[in-house]
Amino acid sequence: MIDTLRILVSWQCNLKCSYCCNEQAQFRKDIHPTTLEAIPWHQYNNFCISGGEPLLNFPKVVEVCKRIPHDRLKILYTNGVFLGPTVAWKLVDLGINAVNVGLHQPESFGRLISSVTKATQGTRLSVRFHAQDVFQYDLTQNHPSTSFRFWTMNDCDRANEHRVVLS
Repeated sequence: MIDTLRILVSWQCNLKCSYCCNEQAQFRKDIHPTTLEAIPWHQYNNFCISGGEPLLNFPKVVEVCKRIPHDRLKILYTNGVFLGPTVAWKLVDLGINAVNVGLHQPESFGRLISSVTKATQGTRLSVRFHAQDVFQYDLTQNHPSTSFRFWTMNDCDRANEHRVVLS
């Protein structure tokens, strides 16, 4: 059963990661263009708001959140670069339940984990960091109290979700 809708607010991103699923034809072909009006909002239990980098287009994030039923799970996927305390509290106000932060540049892992953790401290946002599995040992050793999900290269498929990009 498909219970999740991943909504890309745009393709735009401030990072250009060579392994990005959105840039790979075999995954991009499964992301269908749509409008906010065409989405059957009550059909899904979970909503993943992503991009590109969704915080580059915050007005669209706001519009998406306004349409998601209040009793549904809302997760924002971001690279964390623009996630400061003010944005974290705005996400809370929008009803976002969790933030998944992709770690993409090893030289910035520690700095990004620290800044996102501080930015979301005191909010009710659940935070989990995503990183490629080759960094698992170092990240778990250096950040033992941090929640991680590790992925393998080209691990972009999710059987329980539809994917759309706003046009």
